[in-house]
Amino acid sequence: MFGWAKDQAFFSAVAATVLVFFQALQINRLTDEFRLMGERSWLPGLFYALAAACLPDFLFLSPPLVAASFVPIAMRRIFQSYQKLNGAAYVLDAALWTTVGSLFYPPMVFLLIAAIAGVFTMRTFSFKDQWVFVTGILVPLVLGWLGFFWMDQGTAFLEGQFGNLFGLYRFNPELNSYTILKAVLLAAMLLFVLLNSSGFFYRKLIQGQKSVTTLYWFMIVAGAAVLLQGDLLPAHFVLLMPSVGIFFAMTFGAMRNRMIAEISHMILLGFVLFVQYLPN
Repeated sequence: MFGWAKDQAFFSAVAATVLVFFQALQINRLTDEFRLMGERSWLPGLFYALAAACLPDFLFLSPPLVAASFVPIAMRRIFQSYQKLNGAAYVLDAALWTTVGSLFYPPMVFLLIAAIAGVFTMRTFSFKDQWVFVTGILVPLVLGWLGFFWMDQGTAFLEGQFGNLFGLYRFNPELNSYTILKAVLLAAMLLFVLLNSSGFFYRKLIQGQKSVTTLYWFMIVAGAAVLLQGDLLPAHFVLLMPSVGIFFAMTFGAMRNRMIAEISHMILLGFVLFVQYLPN
């Protein structure tokens, strides 16, 4: 699929657009269901779509973009496990969907750390739940390996899934202005989210605060996973965007002066478009 997408730029962009649209709907549903914002709106989906298209490298079908589809699904199951007496099904699904995403993009397996932290945050992670979580990890991996083994490719599956998880990035000093501009945009978005952390917890119920903590776990672990890749490609940052989109929506939704919110949004959109159309 990704080999086809690499050779068909137009159809790859169309497929990516459709995929991001459905991902934005998932993000919006997640935010509304767990009351992460003061009132229901389409801002979470809007800002996720903006974050998921902020760089030209995000605009085409890629393994990280497909894997990002499973991030809000896993988050939703983690959020649903809050104060459930029998939350084994939610714990299983959180691990399972995170691992399914790693079948498309192996470094997503690191988000299992965020999933564990999220479950710990939401509920008591009992010994039974821990075994259920491990089962959720093993089911997609075993089924995937069996499918490859049936075609005498079992070793290829293991090498593809686990062979290149850890890499030491070699800094390339030959940077041009376009690369620096993209790095500045990403860094500014992440710094904005980190510096406004106190506002995301303000006047929220305990469940909302725990949900915000889980969002941070997914963003931080996804960012750390990027540093373990031998090639620091911008597409690796896609897995951070579900959390970033929600945090931006929470910030703009809390602005009392709508005019300032609109102007800030237009400035952000203008900067993104400038990066998109700047000749490299």
